[in-house]
Amino acid sequence: MKRKIFKLGATTLVTYLPAKWIKQHNLKPGDELLLFEKEKSITFSTMKDSEIKEIEIDIEELNQELIKEYLTGAFIRGYDQIKILFKKQESLVFTQETINSLIGLAIIEQGTNYCVAGEISETTDTQFDNIFRRIFLLTISMAEDSLIDLIKNDKESLKGIKRRDLDIDIFINFCFRILNKKGYKDYFKTPIVYNILQVIKELGNNYGDLTIDLIRHEKITFRKELKELYRETNESIRRFYHLFYNFEKNDFISFQIECKKRNDKIKSLNNLKNINPEEMTILYHLRKINDNLYNLFRLKINEQF
Repeated sequence: MKRKIFKLGATTLVTYLPAKWIKQHNLKPGDELLLFEKEKSITFSTMKDSEIKEIEIDIEELNQELIKEYLTGAFIRGYDQIKILFKKQESLVFTQETINSLIGLAIIEQGTNYCVAGEISETTDTQFDNIFRRIFLLTISMAEDSLIDLIKNDKESLKGIKRRDLDIDIFINFCFRILNKKGYKDYFKTPIVYNILQVIKELGNNYGDLTIDLIRHEKITFRKELKELYRETNESIRRFYHLFYNFEKNDFISFQIECKKRNDKIKSLNNLKNINPEEMTILYHLRKINDNLYNLFRLKINEQF
């Protein structure tokens, strides 16, 4: 789409906005727009929300897992009101539980065979940075506590690790919603930040899955080499958190080298003699976690530009 520039007065140059975009966002003379400059590009953003986005979802043929996926997906995509159709009362009960896990959403209307979930608090981009940092810190805490619980063979606490992983996912889904509705503060970085969150979610899920897989074993035993590898991996997550907010080129070079060395160590530990099933499980998940860390490293590099 091209627009001509016109001269207005002695020194002012003006252009015009697309009529469809103006109508979509209900803009009027005197309204203000946000303007973002980056090299040769200028991005305009309305400061008011567009009209309420609504969607209707029939959950009658869906199982609980799919109900959760559908409702969470609509929430993440930024819908303000979700009308949910059902016939069975148990479907309503699970729907209410799912809606309660979606930050800022609640059942605002209910009928015989339907209910409507809507926003009860405004989604604002000012919330993003604090929640994003909190996600990082909660993930680090979960990773470090999981090793302590494994060494203690504390299965009850290990069950709690998976619950903490699910709690972190709630915050991540809310951040996805903010990005879809408002975008990131540097609008051009929105897709990269979205991908960073997705990888952090996968990283946390790997810790949660690791603990669930190990709980199935009667006793959790693993040798000191694996404990050291686990500890190094946890420390690497904490280090990445600090590097994320204090980007230094040389530090990231050394971080990349560490990731590759740790990956080589994982490969060598796979060849240990008399390796038991618990150790194989730990190695499998630590390899995936280290892959997540390397992907975060690559995304952060891209986010710098």
